[in-house]
Amino acid sequence: MTALTCFEAAARNVSFKKAAEEMSVTPAAVSHQIKALETDLECSLFRRHHRGVELTEKGAFLFVAIQRGFETISDAVAELRERPETVDVTIRSSTAVSSLWLTPKISAFWKIHPSITVSQIVSDVPGMHCRCDLSIHYGDPVPGSHHRLGNAGFGRRARHYPSGRPAEGPPDSSEQ
Repeated sequence: MTALTCFEAAARNVSFKKAAEEMSVTPAAVSHQIKALETDLECSLFRRHHRGVELTEKGAFLFVAIQRGFETISDAVAELRERPETVDVTIRSSTAVSSLWLTPKISAFWKIHPSITVSQIVSDVPGMHCRCDLSIHYGDPVPGSHHRLGNAGFGRRARHYPSGRPAEGPPDSSEQ
């Protein structure tokens, strides 16, 4: 990698001396790195003249390829720096589920996971299609939108209790 970095600097500056100044090394160090690269590739990358250097055709080809690679790396680094370390989740629920169960749970969740943004879509219109990551509702599932997630308790009908009262929240995973 050092040889490629030296080559890129020398090619861009069309000078071993300027490349060395830029990299805080000696011109001889740059020259040795480029010579090692030329030996490895079995071709000359520069024509050396008394007062400077110029790229050969193969050197120009490699220079363009390296510049493209560095631009791609630079773009990826810039994109990573621009991306916030947050996750966005959108949950759809009915008014009753949202007000009686989901909203208090989200408040507690935010205290533990402040970097995760949770948005709610509250609707009592069955079958309403919207962009959401999760839909929490009660009653019969909407055809085509119901997905059972194993034995995790999602997508099940309400439990029946001997007392005849409905559950106050989702089933506890320990009751599975």
